[in-house]
Amino acid sequence: MNKHQEQIKRFCEDRKWGQFHNPKDILLGIVEEIGEFRNLVKWEQDLRIIRKVFLDHKDEVEDGIGDIFWFLSLLANSCEIDIDKAAQLVIDENKKRFPLDKTKDKHTNLNLGGYDGHHLK
Repeated sequence: MNKHQEQIKRFCEDRKWGQFHNPKDILLGIVEEIGEFRNLVKWEQDLRIIRKVFLDHKDEVEDGIGDIFWFLSLLANSCEIDIDKAAQLVIDENKKRFPLDKTKDKHTNLNLGGYDGHHLK
């Protein structure tokens, strides 16, 4: 468990908030935060403009990322999962799934000619 995950756990334990942190409501909190991100660029299609909006609203984006991490930590803590370990497992799997020599400068959409080693099994 990383230091932030541990701090969030202690913060919530001190306030006896565990009774309110069921997985469904935690997931809904994550969805709500993602929705706030979406609202920053809703209906915009130009990727340059979307990037500029995120850069121009960096404080808001940073806050949203922090909120999402908060909710992910709550979910991980309630399931007794170490976020760092979970992230490392995904990194290791993606290194196998998307080898550099087959995916550099290429997307992974198989329907459009991309590469995804997961589907070769």
